[in-house]
Amino acid sequence: MAGEKVMSGNLRITLEDKTVYHSTECSLSLSREFKERATKDTDGTERAKGIKSWSASASGLAVYNGDGTDSHDFYAIFDLYNDDGDAPIVIEFVPAESDATYKMVGNGFIESLEQTSTNEEDGQASISITGSGAMAKVEINPA
Repeated sequence: MAGEKVMSGNLRITLEDKTVYHSTECSLSLSREFKERATKDTDGTERAKGIKSWSASASGLAVYNGDGTDSHDFYAIFDLYNDDGDAPIVIEFVPAESDATYKMVGNGFIESLEQTSTNEEDGQASISITGSGAMAKVEINPA
């Protein structure tokens, strides 16, 4: 590993420029469909690139009474989920490393929001997001 750096597990997801408060896990899934082509002139099935899509998820402590300055508590995320408008929300995956060069940015909709409250345990919350449009690699601090 000559100069490569491993991303830490501290990748953060942000919604509308605010972090998801007390996240413990987040993930980004990128996928692509493929077209199948088989004709009388091909030997087997050929494939061609098709539509790309993405989804994201996050889990963390279910917290409330956040000040809303730079993070979302459970109820702020609920408000984003409950908004029936057509406008998607901005989602970013931001590395925690101070020398990171890029982040991933896209628009999407909250597909599901779940809160789990187990007796004598900290409450947990999870969110699933479905992308709308392309996910983009964006330079964090362009020169």
